Amino acid sequence: MLTSVDIPKIEELWLEAEFTPNDNQKAAIRHVDGPLYLTAGPGSGKTRVLLWRALNLIVYHHVKPEEIYLATFTEKAAFQLQEGLRALLGLVTNQTGVSYDLGRMYIGTVHALCQRILADRKFAIDRQRTPRIRLMDELSQYFYFMNGKNWQRLTDNLGIDQDQVIEYINGMFLSNPNAVPSLSKHEAVNNCIMFFNRMAEENLDHDIAVQQAELRRVTHHKRIQNLIGLCRAYGDDLRDGAVILTDFSLLQREALRLVQNNPTANRVFRYVIVDEYQDTNTIQEQIFFALSGGHKNICVVGDDDQALYRFRGATVENFVQFPQRCREVLSTEPTTIPLNRNYRSREQIVTFYNQFIDHCNWTEGKATYRVPKIIEAHRTDATASVVASTGGSPEDTYTEIAGLIRQLIDTGKVKDANQIAFLFPSLKSEHVQRAMDALEQVGLRAYAPRAGRFLEVDEAMDVFGIYIHVFGKPERGSFPGRDYNDFHNWIDEIELRGRDLLAQDQDMQKFIRERRAQLDLAASDYRTLLSVVQRQGWSLDVAYSIDVMKRALYSAPGLSEHGKRALVNRSFENAVQSRLKRGQAPFTLDYALKRATSIDWSVLDLFYRLSGFKHFKAMYDLAERGEDEAPICNLGLITQYLARFMDEY
Repeated sequence: MLTSVDIPKIEELWLEAEFTPNDNQKAAIRHVDGPLYLTAGPGSGKTRVLLWRALNLIVYHHVKPEEIYLATFTEKAAFQLQEGLRALLGLVTNQTGVSYDLGRMYIGTVHALCQRILADRKFAIDRQRTPRIRLMDELSQYFYFMNGKNWQRLTDNLGIDQDQVIEYINGMFLSNPNAVPSLSKHEAVNNCIMFFNRMAEENLDHDIAVQQAELRRVTHHKRIQNLIGLCRAYGDDLRDGAVILTDFSLLQREALRLVQNNPTANRVFRYVIVDEYQDTNTIQEQIFFALSGGHKNICVVGDDDQALYRFRGATVENFVQFPQRCREVLSTEPTTIPLNRNYRSREQIVTFYNQFIDHCNWTEGKATYRVPKIIEAHRTDATASVVASTGGSPEDTYTEIAGLIRQLIDTGKVKDANQIAFLFPSLKSEHVQRAMDALEQVGLRAYAPRAGRFLEVDEAMDVFGIYIHVFGKPERGSFPGRDYNDFHNWIDEIELRGRDLLAQDQDMQKFIRERRAQLDLAASDYRTLLSVVQRQGWSLDVAYSIDVMKRALYSAPGLSEHGKRALVNRSFENAVQSRLKRGQAPFTLDYALKRATSIDWSVLDLFYRLSGFKHFKAMYDLAERGEDEAPICNLGLITQYLARFMDEY
């Protein structure tokens, strides 16, 4: 067993790691007992402080790694925390030979740790195994609602005609009550997801929410009550099966329920540490306090000036009012330590930051939305760091900025253009395109994959423009709606784009004609076989019988040779007979027809084949030469979406 003599002093480790903490950082690292409130500014080394604090607890206070809960809000940050702590503990191991296993430590994103809690026997009520849970990410949740059967089953709870559901739901989310509701199912689905997620993130009780809507007589309160009922039906629907489905928001509610219902759960972790606490929402705050209720050692660090996720339900009040929450929930006062020295930026930038923040009013009545603090600059060089453009039109402004950037690069002040970033309130802003145009005028390309809609980037329009010539173009009807017209305008545009690409590559044109012919043949065969089914009076749901049905289907007039071969395929017949012998559910006639008319490639296979033609191959060549990686990044996203589409449908 190691003695205190064997373990190097923490100051020696700081020296080896080339870390010189200031007094406040030292106090935060060495804090052990009770709640700790770290109010941090930008560039103040807050994450580094958390890592050294975790090391101090593990090495010098004999806290087991599995007794620490260390959470953050992005996978990248979680990875940095885990690898950073492993590296610091490695310094100790190098001197003592004692290794530290972080495999059982709770370190990661809040959602990942909630998922782990649900699978951990320590949190199970009476140590019973919890039901299996399958997590839906944002895309899976979207597909769940877009599925026709799921959508109808859920919206039947509204008690209105299905033809009116979309307009009914979208009408509740209009900022202008006189506006005409959208008839877009996509918009209705996104509205439901936003509302349901917010209900879960605020941990709102459905019955209480219904009563509040009734008492306040808010606009459309009946509709809101119905929507809350729809939210309840959604939650019930996800739990109606051997495997419980959950989305990211409901995952947290499940974890909180488990922690609150297990009387020993609040003593599993001796220390609860949360990074980026300004990004927490209501239910996350409740989880953190529930976990720390036994030992009362909760440490939060955050910068209220960097609270960015209000649109996801985060509320900066959780951070600003942390001391009050400690008094109310834990009956104790936290130790407050400000981390207000900036190590990253020049003095002029820090001064500008302080002045900018001071221009805002952070109070509303008795409420305040900021922790008062003045950031100090560690760097004292007075080099010009903050410049302002001269007045003029937006085009002139971006031309001036682009010229400055070109000058910085040409004079060697900036080594690589990718060290420069533009910040906008939204990448949907028209100013983004103006900036990109100005940069291109001076020979600089900008990479902004989220500027505009993804389906409008060149690579997506190229791929789906060719897909249109394989799968056909949906017919434009007289449906009234801006979204509907936007969709068909996009279809028209990509059709022309695909036609131009095919005209430039005869090999790709031949390949696409062959794929189109395969689809046409499969569709023709299916119609032919379906006509036989209808003449015979068979139901598609009945069991497929080789003896009764094969001859009639095989003899169908007009059936292709490919269709005939598929019907008499020996391996399929063996599979049919094998299922019957084993007492398994037989294949249906519907399955037999679809199998006989199936094709041996998928939308994803088609994408990979297209990648070999010269237009798309040129994109890969650009990346290999290190000239431009943006096109293949977008192609990579397309493969992800196609793969997910196949998984879901």
